[in-house]
Amino acid sequence: MCLVAVAIIAGLALLPIRTWMGQRATMAEAESELSRTQGEIEQLNARLALIETDAEIERLARENFDLVFPGEESYRILPAPGSD
Repeated sequence: MCLVAVAIIAGLALLPIRTWMGQRATMAEAESELSRTQGEIEQLNARLALIETDAEIERLARENFDLVFPGEESYRILPAPGSD
């Protein structure tokens, strides 16, 4: 009878310990994800600061949209026909 009582008490004690261990693992995973996300945010903020500069806006406008200042001309060299 005493052995059964000890077994029941031990079983009841193990349940919260298993739950606590599972929560620790989940918490560690969440902290890791938070750290990665904060790193991404820092990179994006740095990129945003660069994109907001006049020089970067001009570079992107020229490169992606072929925009030029008044008085300038834009040229594009096409590949030779048949050279894929």
